[in-house]
Amino acid sequence: MTDVAFAVLPEFSAALAAASQSSPAAVHRLQVGLARLVLDLAPPAAPQQLELAAAFIEGRAESSALTEARQDCWIYVGSLACGCSLADSASAHAIMTCLEPSPDAHSPQALLEQVERVLRCGVERAQVLQVLQQG
Repeated sequence: MTDVAFAVLPEFSAALAAASQSSPAAVHRLQVGLARLVLDLAPPAAPQQLELAAAFIEGRAESSALTEARQDCWIYVGSLACGCSLADSASAHAIMTCLEPSPDAHSPQALLEQVERVLRCGVERAQVLQVLQQG
């Protein structure tokens, strides 16, 4: 675990413990909720990409659509090249995480990593905790 994870665990331990018993779809929903917290820093297409991720979770979108959206996000971040800040990178990664169709990408460990990304973007801990508790 990273330094951020160690800082996160005490504050979010109950919420993360509850999520450890959740299905991949429930964790995926939490990851989308967390990614919404960084939309102001994320690539321009991020709101639509998160809607697509939500549609996938609900069974209304195909995994191929997620793959295409993830590629679009990569292209945008790549276009920033050297001008990409830590927040740009972390927010784009938070969006791309939501565009992963595999259940393996939506594990309790992956949720912790999403929390870390969002915190790196400067999101208030109270906002993160609120999203985790809604799940």
